[in-house]
Amino acid sequence: MKTVPMKIRDGIVLFAGKMSRNLMLEPVVSNTYFLEDGDEMIIFDPSCGKKIAESVESHMQNRCKAGAKWKKAVLIAGHSHIDHANNFYLSDLTGAGETHIYVHEAGFKSGRVSNEPVAFIRNMIEETKKSYNPYLAFSFPYNLLMYPFAALDVFFPDLAVKLFSRIGALPWPGPVDGEVRPEPLIQDDAEVINFGNISINGWRVGKKIILSTPGHSPCSVSLFWPEKKALFVSDADWIGNPVFMSSSIRDCIDSLERIKKLTCAGEVVLFLPAHGQVKEGRERIMEHLEFLISRLKLMRSEVMSAYQSCGKVKDVRRLTKVLVQGSPLFKTLKLINYPRFVLFIHNVVAVCLKEEGVLD
Repeated sequence: MKTVPMKIRDGIVLFAGKMSRNLMLEPVVSNTYFLEDGDEMIIFDPSCGKKIAESVESHMQNRCKAGAKWKKAVLIAGHSHIDHANNFYLSDLTGAGETHIYVHEAGFKSGRVSNEPVAFIRNMIEETKKSYNPYLAFSFPYNLLMYPFAALDVFFPDLAVKLFSRIGALPWPGPVDGEVRPEPLIQDDAEVINFGNISINGWRVGKKIILSTPGHSPCSVSLFWPEKKALFVSDADWIGNPVFMSSSIRDCIDSLERIKKLTCAGEVVLFLPAHGQVKEGRERIMEHLEFLISRLKLMRSEVMSAYQSCGKVKDVRRLTKVLVQGSPLFKTLKLINYPRFVLFIHNVVAVCLKEEGVLD
């Protein structure tokens, strides 16, 4: 069954993604946004999977039948994670004379977008192992599935990573590329753009601006459409942040604070995330942002308090256990930990310690 397009505003259509019931069995699918502005078309977060891509295809065909002709078409990945940076082949179907695919430069590795599931999971495990053993970080009943990997890791660590990566990638669709090569958004090329008393750094795409909003990922970007006062934030507001070892609580907070400034100034009244509900109205958006910022700060405070009370121990698994037993927040996080949700509670602890200079 195809995803039904939902009109949000004139020129803004949402293709809703879906949450996963279990990430070991099925992927999470991000929202996709289809924007039209005269003879320019933008797809923000082309998502992953055949169903949502076919829905976007059908919508493009219907728009062309209705007389739409685009001179310029742009695909923008909110970041390079495997539920966002896929379906690039859609760029071949626009019929536009000028076509671009943009991904932040931090989302590339060896000249290619880092969106291949096996390689993505392998890199995730290798980064995590620098701070703690991920195979021993699962709760019942998933810990039973991880024991063979933990045992194999003792003697053949490369084989353990290889097998885990291949098995973990099974639910995820591989990248479906087209003829257009993705172009990196170079951070040093971002320009300073003023909105009243607010200055932002970004890259202009017609009348719209791509903003660097790292935190969830170093390559995270948002798309700002000033005329519509609309901000497409990808995973800047993901409730599971910080998810991976490449995530940053400091950057998450900083990005949300900058979005908050734009909202407070009345420049944003439509907030469009990659997962969850579209939010309309300054007051509602401000409440959402303030909640996210306070949650991240509380999370960091809880981790550092546990670190101090445990004699400054650097054992991520031990500190996580202490937090789950003594912190209502972390007790709740444990209930939705991976694979139930895109959240790794041990990564939250490790990222906090890393940013405070406790871990290398």
